[in-house]
Amino acid sequence: IDCRAFAQSSPTHWVLDVAKTVDPNYAALKEVCLFLSAPNALPPQAGLGLYVSVGGQDWQYRGCVSNARPSDAFPVRWPTGEAAVAGCSAQIGVSVESLADLEQKEGCRLGQKEEFAKRVALNLFQFLESFSTGHGVTPAMATGTDYLVVPANFLDKWFQKFQAKFRRDPDFLTRDAAPV
Repeated sequence: IDCRAFAQSSPTHWVLDVAKTVDPNYAALKEVCLFLSAPNALPPQAGLGLYVSVGGQDWQYRGCVSNARPSDAFPVRWPTGEAAVAGCSAQIGVSVESLADLEQKEGCRLGQKEEFAKRVALNLFQFLESFSTGHGVTPAMATGTDYLVVPANFLDKWFQKFQAKFRRDPDFLTRDAAPV
């Protein structure tokens, strides 16, 4: 989408109405690419922050680009809730911000990815636990050793099960659960 499709709402903020410009079914838009069209297009201590909003809700941060990293693709992950229903307005926002502010927001975003990785690992661990015999004790544990006996193809089996569950419910790992 040409940058001219964005409406400038202030000297440092631009907004794109997704339903009017891209697709009335905003949820179909899963990823966006943000890039600088020229080298060193921004002041040295500035970057562009990418945000999304549905139904007039608060803007949610999704990522950033800067002179040092002039392009990137970001999952949109549209907000959910009462206002996030079909037919609602959906917007993508871009703002010029200080690199210090954007780095702080990136730290929070990376923390979310780390939490996601922990949830995947926990899912694998729980799958491995399913190979234990009775009350979580394996034959190896009964003899005092500290290992679990699993089939040689356990990763294949786990990944097939993980993929099937993910296809049914892509949010099963991140849905309002306590931190791991």
